[in-house]
Amino acid sequence: MQALHDVVRAGYVRYIGMSSCYAWQFHAMQNYAIANKLTPFISMQNHYSLVYREEEHEMLPTLKYFGVGSIPWSPLARGLLTRPLTEKTARGNTDLLIGRYLGGAGTEEIVRRVEEVAKKHGISMAQVSVAWTLSKHEVTAPIVGTTSLKNLEDIIEGAKVTLTPEEIKYLEEPYKPQEIIGHS
Repeated sequence: MQALHDVVRAGYVRYIGMSSCYAWQFHAMQNYAIANKLTPFISMQNHYSLVYREEEHEMLPTLKYFGVGSIPWSPLARGLLTRPLTEKTARGNTDLLIGRYLGGAGTEEIVRRVEEVAKKHGISMAQVSVAWTLSKHEVTAPIVGTTSLKNLEDIIEGAKVTLTPEEIKYLEEPYKPQEIIGHS
């Protein structure tokens, strides 16, 4: 934490954040910074999407406690939440990590429900997924990746979509807790 503080004091960066850890690790480091009058974290890059919500148990409440923003990575679950399950892509066929999502109980039903809500609104599944992510008050902004400008423009439109509380509940309902993904 001292080294990160020194980088801020030297003017190389304005703020610091942390990525993909357990809540207890974040809590310990944040408390250390505060207790020693060092620069605290202002953000957490964490793994969070409709098909991976383990951060809700401990990390998101911890971030709220410290007033730290969440900027989740993979809110589209490596593209899984952007198209129907029957639609195959080269990446979907070769990306081994997508299989970890598909192994989760409830994942396929969540993807089907995202498709259903998207059709109801006349928007893309990516927009529904981004809208859901942004509906969480702990989320400052999602980190998205894409292979084309067209896809990026579509994803950005998701920021304009507001889901009803009933739609949010409907999308979340099939989720089942799973093992931690993304912490090394």
